[in-house]
Amino acid sequence: MRLDHLRCFEAVKNHQCFSVAAENLYMSQSALSKQLKALENELGAVLFSRKHAAVHLTPVGERICIYVETILDAYDKMVQEVKDYTASENRKLRVASFYDMAQYGVTNLIIGFEREQADFHVESRECDHTKMLHLLDDRETDIVIGYREFWPQQLDYYVVPLRRDELVLVVHESHRLAPKSSISLSDVRHEKFCFPREDGALFKLFYDACMAAGFVPKLTLSDVRLGTIKQYIRAGMRVTLQTRIRAANVFYEPDFRLIDIQETPLLTVTILTNKNLLSRLGWEFIQYAYGFYNNMAQAGIGVTQ
Repeated sequence: MRLDHLRCFEAVKNHQCFSVAAENLYMSQSALSKQLKALENELGAVLFSRKHAAVHLTPVGERICIYVETILDAYDKMVQEVKDYTASENRKLRVASFYDMAQYGVTNLIIGFEREQADFHVESRECDHTKMLHLLDDRETDIVIGYREFWPQQLDYYVVPLRRDELVLVVHESHRLAPKSSISLSDVRHEKFCFPREDGALFKLFYDACMAAGFVPKLTLSDVRLGTIKQYIRAGMRVTLQTRIRAANVFYEPDFRLIDIQETPLLTVTILTNKNLLSRLGWEFIQYAYGFYNNMAQAGIGVTQ
């Protein structure tokens, strides 16, 4: 059964005239008659009777009226629901980024862009790098922002680099290495480390950097956030590796020292998106993000670009 059949039935019922019904449906009277005949054949019943110039419903036609109205009304509501949802989705952008996105300027980026748009909002979420790719693959987010080096090199997504980052060693001012401006990681082979674990890719980067320097880091197996790690470092019991951008925002107090790592791997804060699915506002966001981080670099905000 086709909706066209039901709309023809509804039109003839309302106008009680084939020619007027056909005119309102923008079709010929013969086409209308064929649609109704197909409906009657499917149901196995005659739905209309002609008496002189008037067209009337048969008893069975009267009985199916409420069902036809219900079906057409439900269909129209479904179509409107889709239109409303699509209109709402077109005024929304979903962004997934790494934990503590504010430390990388991502929150200010989102706030600045949202303020420039009327009737628009960004739905943001924080997660680890593996989860970001899953969200993008499953179309549960429009854009992800993270370190390009943590994802496979061959990706089908559109890639937009935003800013560079690197690793630093974080120690307390009383630490023996505090006066140093830079070190080799091999200089801290005997230190006790504490790495945050909320993002498995970051943890692996810190661990692998030590391994590349020729030693297995002495980890306490602590599963803690940076706030707890700060207390360990203040007590002189641990050191940590961290990305420079995050370290500059978390370990900003004067009793901490950020020391350059001579053999640091370079990282790139990057946008990934599916360019075939991105909305116009999504592309505007990418252009805004590129300018936002460019302005930060020119203003000297952040230490690594």
